[in-house]
Amino acid sequence: MMRFRCLWVIGCLWFPLMGWAASAPPAHVTQLSAVQQQWLAQHGELRVGLVLQVPYAQYDRRLQRLSGVNVELMKWLAKLLKVELSWRNFPDLAQLEAAAREGEIDIAPGLSQTPGGLRLWQFSDPYMRVPQLVVSDQKSTGAVELEKLDSQTRVAVRMPSATADYLRSNYPHLNLQGVPIERQALQLLSSQQASYAVVDEAQLGRLSAEPEFAGLVVVGDIGFPQLLRGG
Repeated sequence: MMRFRCLWVIGCLWFPLMGWAASAPPAHVTQLSAVQQQWLAQHGELRVGLVLQVPYAQYDRRLQRLSGVNVELMKWLAKLLKVELSWRNFPDLAQLEAAAREGEIDIAPGLSQTPGGLRLWQFSDPYMRVPQLVVSDQKSTGAVELEKLDSQTRVAVRMPSATADYLRSNYPHLNLQGVPIERQALQLLSSQQASYAVVDEAQLGRLSAEPEFAGLVVVGDIGFPQLLRGG
């Protein structure tokens, strides 16, 4: 019940953050009602669950500090709402959801809405749109249309993920190669074990700075952006 009420209050503030970047908070936000303000006054601390995934959230063990766009978002909200935050870090979504079922967290940023997730989370409006890009190591390939790829063309993608589910449903002929993290998708591409990789724009921006992936090029967009929400 506490998590539902938490989203009832904070949900008023997510929508103005659509397209928000950590360096540019919105100028206007929805005003809370007296009842909502009273609820916040009675609950001075929110327990935040984070899936550690660069660049959205990461933990520096040396500095003992969290960083990333989802961390900065929650800090901004906490300052706005005048509440304290306590953090719980998780290696994957499954463990985050297990903690939510046990009532160990109140809110979590960086979620993608799924049919299964609707049974657990009260999702906010999306605050960030992350395109899912098709990447190749062949500079002369040009734009790629997924429906024209044959079943022998291997496409690397993180599994499990909403992106992989979308590709299976809409392009059942694709030869999908599942990998646990985006880095491995690009490594399959660089080693020519896959012809293409589907990676989100934020991950690609981070990984393409490494020499190993410097020669990779974007050749398409699958048309299924990841919409990050709070829950």
